Amino acid sequence: MPEGLQSEGWYSNLNGKDRYIFFNAAPIRDAEGNLLAVVESLEDITDRKRYEEQIEHQANFDELTQLPNRSLLNDRIQQALHTARRKDYNMALLLIDLDNFKFILDTFGHDVGNQLLKIVASRLVGYVRASDTLARQGGDQFVVVASDLGEPEHAATVADKIRSIISEQVKIADLEFSITCSIGISVFPRDGEDVQTLIRAAGMAMYRAKQQGYNNFQFYTDEMNALSQGHLTMGNLLRHALERNELQLHYQPKVNLRTGQITGMEALIRWQSPTLGTVSPAEFIPIAEETGLIEPIGEWVIRTACAQNKAWQVVHHDSLTVAVNVSARQFRGGNLSAAVSRALQETGLAPHCLELELTESLVMHDVETVAAILTELKKVGISLAMDDFGTGYSSISCLKRFPFDKIKIDQSFVREVTTDPNSAAIARTVIAMAQSLHLKVIAEGVETEGQLSYLRRNGCDEIQGYYFSRPLPAAEFERLLREGRCLQLPEEHICPRKTLLIVDDEEAVAAALAAVLETDGYHVLVANSAAQGLELMANHHVAVVLADQRMPGISGSEFLGTVKEIYPESVRMILSGAADFDTVTNAINCGAIYKFLFKPLAAEELRLKVGDAFRHYESLHKRSERVMHHSQGG
Repeated sequence: MPEGLQSEGWYSNLNGKDRYIFFNAAPIRDAEGNLLAVVESLEDITDRKRYEEQIEHQANFDELTQLPNRSLLNDRIQQALHTARRKDYNMALLLIDLDNFKFILDTFGHDVGNQLLKIVASRLVGYVRASDTLARQGGDQFVVVASDLGEPEHAATVADKIRSIISEQVKIADLEFSITCSIGISVFPRDGEDVQTLIRAAGMAMYRAKQQGYNNFQFYTDEMNALSQGHLTMGNLLRHALERNELQLHYQPKVNLRTGQITGMEALIRWQSPTLGTVSPAEFIPIAEETGLIEPIGEWVIRTACAQNKAWQVVHHDSLTVAVNVSARQFRGGNLSAAVSRALQETGLAPHCLELELTESLVMHDVETVAAILTELKKVGISLAMDDFGTGYSSISCLKRFPFDKIKIDQSFVREVTTDPNSAAIARTVIAMAQSLHLKVIAEGVETEGQLSYLRRNGCDEIQGYYFSRPLPAAEFERLLREGRCLQLPEEHICPRKTLLIVDDEEAVAAALAAVLETDGYHVLVANSAAQGLELMANHHVAVVLADQRMPGISGSEFLGTVKEIYPESVRMILSGAADFDTVTNAINCGAIYKFLFKPLAAEELRLKVGDAFRHYESLHKRSERVMHHSQGG
């Protein structure tokens, strides 16, 4: 018998329960070495063994999803790489990141977030092959290691299926919602031959997928690495930009739509780098956020804007308000209120002459914390504006909780306010909502007279945009103040009860119609395209619209359908020689068209039909006035 024998393992006891037993046998011999006896011992170490297994499991598996964690993932990737090298095949690493997961956490809480992660993990487990590895990288990120790929492009099929199963509707308690994901893919050996290189490449590809608008997948490319290196270089240069006076502020004026006077300006940061040239804020602000430089840069912007505004007030005696954008990291850094107070004290600017602009998406996360920070800022005495309104998740109930003074309509809606019914409806709704909450409304990105007129007609308080002025360096802005430049507001045009718009792509036909109707005292506007027609509608109070049915690019009935959505009070008529009866009938039935007129039309009949249309407008207008008078208790 060998000098001692040891063994251990799981055994069932008399009750049928598994126990882990450690067995030890030690021989007893005489002086000559003869075996006299064997001392055997059995020790039940079940509790210790289970504790050891628990510790090992916790070290290698995620507690929430029970998937391999980051530590075990690295080991699994190493094993997969070893096998891929030996068998000479491709291997793909897919990094999966859930889109807008933080919003779900902030809105519904961590319990719902954890349940969602478990559901996603379960769905992925049901799809991933047994020969592959599925792991939770941490947070809302998962990793799939797909071995034995025939071609690298086959990873696209895997990624597309993963997107599909994750996007299926989720139901948690009484909540139902869908979630999407962005996936970055790196492939061995094409994109790297070690664990860290492949993970880093997949990460860059995943962030590119996010930049492409979420809910998609991207393969890693060398250009991404070059971009990453460029970001690193830019970050290093940005660290010295402040001390080298490479940053400067430009100022874009805000104008009152009732008086045309400049009421304030928005301070916009610019970077003129000796190495990189002019760098767009869209490029360097995200890097400043990532590196933490946004806080010192943000403080510099606030202090510089306050000092400049104070200097202008001393010279020009105008109590202008300067607005400064606040980033998410700067807002949540905990020092914003102190930084604002310090800047006001150092520069001597009155608190009410400083305004902070915060994006809608920023304030809609962690509402309680945001409300506390905003209340603290209001105690300082400054103004607060919600920027990019309409692009996020806000609601009236949430707005009522925040002490905002102004709302800014996002330029994406302003850009199409005269041509897109949805943008026009959003603009009108935002203005009406703001008025009900006693908030001022600023429209940003105003570039045309039509946009200006439409917003002014619907009660917008202020505008900013290239129609009045681009952002200007401080010296040029001061010249603008010194010259007393104002916005020349469009004149209030003739009463709509006498204004008619003719839209026809044939100039001769449109001119002939106008000549006939002008003799009856109408104020006739002429457009030779739908786009011109919408611009004229924005600039004039039009009562009746007469459009030709056959126009290039858009039919008359389609054009009048748009007019109906944006200007429902107008009376709309179609004039055509060849009718598409189904289209016209549908347009009439849905209220887009008041009457359909056939060509050729005698002058007297034209006058008669147009007269009927104006009388119809009058009756609608009077009915509306009676309803309004009655609703006001008159």
